[in-house]
Amino acid sequence: MFNWRKGFAGLLAVVMTAALLAACGGNKGNDAQASGSPPSASASGPEKSESPKGDPITLRIELFDRNNTPAGAPPITDNFMTQYIQKNFGDPNNIKVEFVTVPRSQEIDKLNVLMAANQAPDLVFTYDTPTVRKYVKDGGLTDLGPLLEQYGQNLKKVLGDEVLEYGVFEGKQYAIPARRVLLPQTTTIIRGDWLEELGLPVPTTTEQFYNALKAFKEKKPGNAGDKIIPYGYIDYFHTRPLVYSFWEWDKISDEDLFANPEWLMPGNKEGFRFLNKLYNEGLIDPDFPLTMNKDTTQFQKDLINGRIGAATTNTNEPVYQGYLAEVQKANPNAKLIPIDPFSDSRGKHPKPVYTPNGIYLLVPKASKNAEAVIKYLDWMALPENIIALQNGIEGETYEMVNGVPQTLDNDKAKQTLYNYTDYLMILNGKFVSLTDEKLNIAANASDPNFKDFTVASIEAGSNDGVTKPTVTAAIESEIKYATTLKEKDDEIFVKVVTAKPSDFDKVYDKEVQDYMKIGGQAVMDEKRAAYRAEKGQ
Repeated sequence: MFNWRKGFAGLLAVVMTAALLAACGGNKGNDAQASGSPPSASASGPEKSESPKGDPITLRIELFDRNNTPAGAPPITDNFMTQYIQKNFGDPNNIKVEFVTVPRSQEIDKLNVLMAANQAPDLVFTYDTPTVRKYVKDGGLTDLGPLLEQYGQNLKKVLGDEVLEYGVFEGKQYAIPARRVLLPQTTTIIRGDWLEELGLPVPTTTEQFYNALKAFKEKKPGNAGDKIIPYGYIDYFHTRPLVYSFWEWDKISDEDLFANPEWLMPGNKEGFRFLNKLYNEGLIDPDFPLTMNKDTTQFQKDLINGRIGAATTNTNEPVYQGYLAEVQKANPNAKLIPIDPFSDSRGKHPKPVYTPNGIYLLVPKASKNAEAVIKYLDWMALPENIIALQNGIEGETYEMVNGVPQTLDNDKAKQTLYNYTDYLMILNGKFVSLTDEKLNIAANASDPNFKDFTVASIEAGSNDGVTKPTVTAAIESEIKYATTLKEKDDEIFVKVVTAKPSDFDKVYDKEVQDYMKIGGQAVMDEKRAAYRAEKGQ
């Protein structure tokens, strides 16, 4: 019935032996090519020629500002990554590469303004499919298909046809989707040392998780005292695994999963009743409405300062954003462990996982530099550039071990690699091989200090994962109402979680009724019709 993506338990069990097997062949740092890495330029790209003459063009590239630059690190627009891009792509092609920062928390709003004013950079991006469909409908995007065929053969090989198909709208390649190397979205983490201090088991059910949160609040392990936040990082996206554990899956069809707003799913209300209970018992961050979708740095500070007992973050985020290292630096006895606690009535742990496509890379119609954009992305797809933009400088921030880049434990690595995905936009997750997924998982677990954490995080975030069905048809009402409904999702989330328990049903029912009136009903009806038309029902 559903597309359940099982955990990678069997696969992950052999990840740790991948390096040993490679070592038996005597391979060293340059054997990624032999293991199925992307082709080199000489294999399918044009021969290098003299640098072009004349006035350079300026290629403007959007760059997320996540407000998380480590202390002592250079600015995000002038660092190793930007300098590498300019030296190795810009200079040989007579192009000045300019990065245009957009706050991550406001990226869609800012992009809409820039697109409407014809002032957007030459390369922009978003994760939001309805936003892309809106730009397509408005005639605001460049068809990249012909340019991809002419200048993007390396890019095509790295992404593959399955991923590129997600960027086809109305029969044209209006977007270049990034490739997701790993598909889990979120993983829950907990202070294992606090569990040990209190004699509690690692939670494997929603009830055990609740009991751990209560114990954190009442018995105050660690040294944060009354400043403890039992459960942090609270927002709509990161609480979905918890809410999914309350869904009545035997009552949900594939059509429901595709068409229904989650507010109407059987059991969703009970999931939010549980979140409301956590809020009113003081078990989640009381200030979450102030920072939700605006500032994740406060959560990181609270975690580093020993205030957070548990949280649901992006899978492996504590490693790749560098704050797990800061937690252990602040308290060497701290144990932050990935868990998979949210269990439904069947004993499963359902949670959303991604489709193979990541962020959409777009060229506005107003840009005169679409050819340069595709050349830039194609250059990015070459093996040496993937390695550099994901791992930095060999011998300084990483070393190659049996074909897999291994991050070094030093300040330079922390100050260079914390936002590497924002520069290597064609890939979500570290990547070394087109054919060997074990090597790709090993690459994402390459930091020797956090290898076990990363593997456990991937496994937990993948277990019983749910991918929602899709259709190829554009949902016009979704394009029309997407922004309004997204804002309403966040509004409902805050109102129902923070409502008085006695008012919960009234608040939930009224807010969902309003949601359906302002576009939710229209979107659901159109999605049902599109699903039946495409699936032959």
